[in-house]
Amino acid sequence: MTVYHRLLGRHAPALRRAALAVCAGLAVGAVVLRFAPWQLAIVGGWDATALTFLATVWPIVLASDAHTTRRHAARDDDTRGAAALLLVAASLGSILAVAATLPTAAQQTGWQKGVLAGLAVLTILLSWAVVNTIFLLRYADLHYAPRGPGIDFNDPPSQQPDYLDFAYVAFTIGMTYQVSDTDIRDPRIRRTIIVHGLVSYLFGVVIVAGAINIIAGLLR
Repeated sequence: MTVYHRLLGRHAPALRRAALAVCAGLAVGAVVLRFAPWQLAIVGGWDATALTFLATVWPIVLASDAHTTRRHAARDDDTRGAAALLLVAASLGSILAVAATLPTAAQQTGWQKGVLAGLAVLTILLSWAVVNTIFLLRYADLHYAPRGPGIDFNDPPSQQPDYLDFAYVAFTIGMTYQVSDTDIRDPRIRRTIIVHGLVSYLFGVVIVAGAINIIAGLLR
């Protein structure tokens, strides 16, 4: 057993993913800090964290059939809530880091200003992707909980949902703040959708719209 597994345990995949992503972010942030202002170090560190997290989750999402999805989702993992809260909070915090970086970008000229503005847009998009990916995993966990299926996809009984089906639910809510053609039967999932919708609204209306306007002003 490695030091990594001794510290975090073999049965805490969610926390391991989060810890791996955070370590990658800290390493990149420390390197960037040697050559750039602290605001850029935070943004660069978060981008590395987000990319690492997405790189550890999406290969599983894309490769899993319904049986594998059920097995992953039903696995007992008490760290999922803590890992999800950590990453959602970091996603929201990264937007504040973008806001702190914009004055630095405004002082630049030419291609440097464009690069910084592009980095700000990338950070916002990565944060949005991380939040919706976290909720897609949460919906799968709740659907395959012992109390029974919580989302009716209106498919034949023999066709069980896989991770991409839950991605459909999560990213639909992330883009429209509502469910589409699925029926929600579990009150816990309804409560989760409320939180997801509020976070998505915060991203879409308050944060993203404001940040994009500022970035557009920098590029003039």
